[in-house]
Amino acid sequence: MPDSSAAQLHTLRRSLRQRRRSLDPSWRHTADRALVNRIHSYGPYLSARRIALYIAFDGEPDLSPVIRMAQIQGKELYVPHLSGEEMQFVRLAAGARLKRNLFGIAEPAHTTPIAARFLDLVLTPLVAFDHSGTRVGVGGGYYDRCFEFLRTRQAWFRPKLVGIGYSFQCAPSIARQPWDVPLWAAITEQAVHRFPRGSHK
Repeated sequence: MPDSSAAQLHTLRRSLRQRRRSLDPSWRHTADRALVNRIHSYGPYLSARRIALYIAFDGEPDLSPVIRMAQIQGKELYVPHLSGEEMQFVRLAAGARLKRNLFGIAEPAHTTPIAARFLDLVLTPLVAFDHSGTRVGVGGGYYDRCFEFLRTRQAWFRPKLVGIGYSFQCAPSIARQPWDVPLWAAITEQAVHRFPRGSHK
């Protein structure tokens, strides 16, 4: 990546993460509720049996209501578990004891992993996304490495990667790098954004 592009991406990450952390609590509560409602009525969520999602950190939208509803519905839930530079998804059982990883993110203390290719849907945290489905994370590359196998698929896109964020995190255009794994869709408090791979669903 050229130095200028790297600098622009760094600035984008820093500004959006700061804006997300400083949101007015009342606005955040209303936005999170609208976002959760969109997830609960989203077709791929309704049909999914094995769902991966995240435990909110650094101002990310709170998916606790999704976790509670999915458990009531009998869906299997999984969350990220980091080990060195690798990420795997582990079962999130009701009442599971959580611990903090090296970044301070909560994850289950006892792990039952699943291969990423066996997930149906992944509700993916993000810092930014654009209208083509390019995703910007915090910069660790964990999701891109974990789902690298999706980059070369021309059909049978499973799991579906659906970004979760606020409307202000949608950027006009982000330069996609060779290692970037595109999103299937993105959900914000305002809309469901469908990208080329997910436009027919």
